[in-house]
Amino acid sequence: MKIELEITEEEIRDALARKVRVAIADQTNQWSVDDFIKATVRKYWQEVADKMVKECLENSEDMRTRIIAAVERKLKSQVTALMKYQAKG
Repeated sequence: MKIELEITEEEIRDALARKVRVAIADQTNQWSVDDFIKATVRKYWQEVADKMVKECLENSEDMRTRIIAAVERKLKSQVTALMKYQAKG
């Protein structure tokens, strides 16, 4: 009796990928992972927050432009709504 199987490279990749996903899921389900993530966030929080604030302040002209555009859109929509309301009445 002779049995032959043909397994493609894609099937091997898929099988390995499934095993890797399972291994990652097992690792992340360990009790210490949540503590590790929280500790890492605490470690870098100040640095990241400072960097984000600094970027916003350095790009204040860009921020000002975006705020003005948002206010203009809001005012235009309110004026349009008021004009429609007046037209009905």
